[in-house]
Amino acid sequence: MTITELVDLLYQLKLADLNVTSLFKNQTGFNLTRYVILLFLKKNGRTTQGSLQRKLQIDNAAVTRHLKELEEQGHVMRERNPQNNREVLVTLTAAAQQELKHCGETPADKILLAFFGEQFTPAEIAQLAGLLRRLSNLNLS
Repeated sequence: MTITELVDLLYQLKLADLNVTSLFKNQTGFNLTRYVILLFLKKNGRTTQGSLQRKLQIDNAAVTRHLKELEEQGHVMRERNPQNNREVLVTLTAAAQQELKHCGETPADKILLAFFGEQFTPAEIAQLAGLLRRLSNLNLS
């Protein structure tokens, strides 16, 4: 592989990311990262902002920005930890918990799932997931 081929490959990956995250937002109304945050909170319950940032590998400024938007939309609540005032605790609101009960079952979700199911076979999706995991774990050091 040449450096030009590598750059082309990486640029195609970037364009694919922009395309699928745009498709996701247009169909669901949610920014993909914010949706991932909501699903993480649904699965794990109340957590600190720092823990959320580390577990989802989102930089501190970005997680603050996403949580601010989710809070303004009524999906999360943030409050200082009474035992450690330096920490911010994040919790799903009751409204968000209700919305997430139907995750994957809404008409918009079903359309999105069907669309991707038409584009790729289950084997291709599994292969892509494996390749993306390998890319995510690359480290030069």
